[in-house]
Amino acid sequence: MVAPQPNWEHHYDEPPKGRGGCFWTLILLVLVAGLVVGLLVAFPNAPGIGEQAAGLGDQMPRLVYLVALLSILVVSLGASFADSPGRTLRHIGIWVAIGSAIALLYAFRGEFGMARDRVVGNALPAQGVATVTPTERSVTLYAQGGHFFAEAEVEGKKIMFMVDTGASVIALSRADAQRLGITPAPRDFNHLVNTANGTTRGARVSLDSVAIGPIDLRNVDAMVVEGEMLGSLLGMSFLNRLSGYQVSGDRLVLRQ
Repeated sequence: MVAPQPNWEHHYDEPPKGRGGCFWTLILLVLVAGLVVGLLVAFPNAPGIGEQAAGLGDQMPRLVYLVALLSILVVSLGASFADSPGRTLRHIGIWVAIGSAIALLYAFRGEFGMARDRVVGNALPAQGVATVTPTERSVTLYAQGGHFFAEAEVEGKKIMFMVDTGASVIALSRADAQRLGITPAPRDFNHLVNTANGTTRGARVSLDSVAIGPIDLRNVDAMVVEGEMLGSLLGMSFLNRLSGYQVSGDRLVLRQ
């Protein structure tokens, strides 16, 4: 009979992860920060404390909120770091990268906005890029083949114009005039008009509304040209009614 062998194995319980000290240290820091903020709020005129609070004014509620939020974040990070330092550092790195990217986008928001406008302007040069502020409405048009084109809404219908500062009024082709329901009688063509195809006659009309993006003008003088035209022209009877327009390279900015 074999005598039972003594069991020399001893089971030791693993000691708990030593995070208590770190955790309570963070808690103490949070309580101290909260105490300081509380003193600033409760005794704004106390010696020393009042000096620290001087100039904060209406920023105090925001300061309290930020300190509380930061305290919660620090405690959460401290507890997470004690459990898994590697994972916590990876997460911190990811959030730092995301925050840096957001800060970069915000810092260069003007440049990114210009790039966006350029892309939109090149894709839809006749529609342009509209900008509306409390004091001004503007449309930026981009050159196409050396000329500026604008898609305007004339009395509720879309008409394509070529911008021509040499034209004294808006010059409508017969085809575009018919689309708008404008059909002058033969006797109304009593004005001489110089076009690229030579001298022809025109009939003066008034357009109830001409809008390019947010820019909207009422009762605009125009001329229906009797001769053949490749397209309608946006002349000075529209441009002179604006608060200003400016050509810079391949960009034309209309302002109202």
